[in-house]
Amino acid sequence: MRRRSNIPSGVVGAPLDLRTQDEAKRQGCPSVVDGRLRTYAPGDNAGRFVDILGHRVSRPLAVSLAACVHCGLCAESCHYFLARPDDPTMTPVWKADQIRKIFKRHVDWTGRVAPWWVKAGSPRDDEDLNRLKNIVFGACSACRRCTYNCPMGVDTALLVRFARGLLTELGIVPEGVFNVSRDEWETGNQMAVTETDYLETLEWMRDELRSELGTDAVDIPVDKPDCEILYTINPREIKFDPRSIAHAARIFHAAGVSWTLPKRGWDQTNFGLFSGDDKLGGFVARNVYEAADRLRARRIVISECGHGYRSTRWEGYNWAGCDQKLPTESVVVTLKRLLEEGRIAVDRGRNPEPVTFHDSCNIARSGDLVEQPREVLRRVCADFREMHPNRRENFCCTGGGGLLSMAEYRPLRLEAGRIKADQLRATGASVVCTMCHNCIDGLADVIKHYRLPMRVVQVLELVSKALVLPGQP
Repeated sequence: MRRRSNIPSGVVGAPLDLRTQDEAKRQGCPSVVDGRLRTYAPGDNAGRFVDILGHRVSRPLAVSLAACVHCGLCAESCHYFLARPDDPTMTPVWKADQIRKIFKRHVDWTGRVAPWWVKAGSPRDDEDLNRLKNIVFGACSACRRCTYNCPMGVDTALLVRFARGLLTELGIVPEGVFNVSRDEWETGNQMAVTETDYLETLEWMRDELRSELGTDAVDIPVDKPDCEILYTINPREIKFDPRSIAHAARIFHAAGVSWTLPKRGWDQTNFGLFSGDDKLGGFVARNVYEAADRLRARRIVISECGHGYRSTRWEGYNWAGCDQKLPTESVVVTLKRLLEEGRIAVDRGRNPEPVTFHDSCNIARSGDLVEQPREVLRRVCADFREMHPNRRENFCCTGGGGLLSMAEYRPLRLEAGRIKADQLRATGASVVCTMCHNCIDGLADVIKHYRLPMRVVQVLELVSKALVLPGQP
């Protein structure tokens, strides 16, 4: 691919890294061979990009592409721009305009009649597409804070995901996005956890819990039919921190909940949301829905994960073309119900440290789940305090949009994280709680980079710590 030195100062100039794609082709990776996972091939990719764009523009996309009046109000809502206030390429409107100008040139009548007047344009070659890749994957976490603050209702994150999806069709994606997508297509989960590792980790956590509670009655069941709850998790819980599964098991045991994890279809995360690949999104979401059908569960409960909640609770049913047959909820909603029904008892004195709460973008702004976690935290924490701004106005942890998988954009991500660090520091809290595994890693990066005296926990951990079990002081 030829290089051209016209990259704006604010945009990361990362080249297209094809090493993993080449290795997948060499190994005959099934999802690559049968075309589910696209790889890069030289040719008229700019023409193909324009052709796919024309076929995929929907009415909501067209509204967001056409409605922007360039008032600039979105700029003050974006943590990238707030961190670089003198760089216009960090504004949401500039990023969206890189997609909008192609739409105007090839779909909208104004750009076809007078392209110079509406600043319409076309990608010329693969270098332009790679530059667009670095903008939509590397300079936006798709947090939707700009959308929430746009007076015209322009959904810039929707445009960013749309452009990501077009580039994914051409294999012009960051290496990390290709890797995670491949793992989800090939194994059904985004971290390529094997069935053996999955089952052994659950058995390990079960044995630890039985030892701690002194009873064999506590269990982490797998593929148990006819349960009240089908519990779905993030692969990070198996691979890096299975304590969250033990916390859930401890609480469900205390409440007398009938529950199970599925042997297949347990991953509620969905990289299709980040890559813009609706086919991948439908495949992963369908695995969960089919597991619930197969085991005749009465409710799907999603462990603490922002994009997993948005994908499984909302978007997945559309991607998979499935009717929603069962109630589908976050485990935090389940915890709130167990507390309200008196099925578990808690002592907030067991969490005496000052605790603040970080709203995950995909849960608060895109999932409309705002007050429920606060109601739980006020019951289990002695000193709960808000950060400001909060709820739907909260700033991204910096890890949204799949950015944690894209190492090439990490310096810019952490630079923009200064806004989050200032928010966290102002609370004076020593603990920040969130209900998202992406946010845990994003916040941990910010805390380490800006040397904040804080640690990150999840709601399940604080509820488990506050739990009062029968017969225990």
